[in-house]
Amino acid sequence: MSQEFPNGVSYFTDGEISLTVHFPEDRVKCHYCPFCRSESDLNRYWCRLTNRMIYNPYILGLPDGCPIQINERR
Repeated sequence: MSQEFPNGVSYFTDGEISLTVHFPEDRVKCHYCPFCRSESDLNRYWCRLTNRMIYNPYILGLPDGCPIQINERR
């Protein structure tokens, strides 16, 4: 633990962010998300938002637990 918190952290102050992720022409899949990252050495994909492995980033739709909310088209 950091010298700044020698007895550990007793609580956290939370912050929130709102950001827009653009998917091309209704093709909502992890592959097009800027938070999907590849480990090329191991041929694995990870979500930088949830820190979870993405088993198939090419299937249509987002996995359970993804914090991205898709807006209805106008």
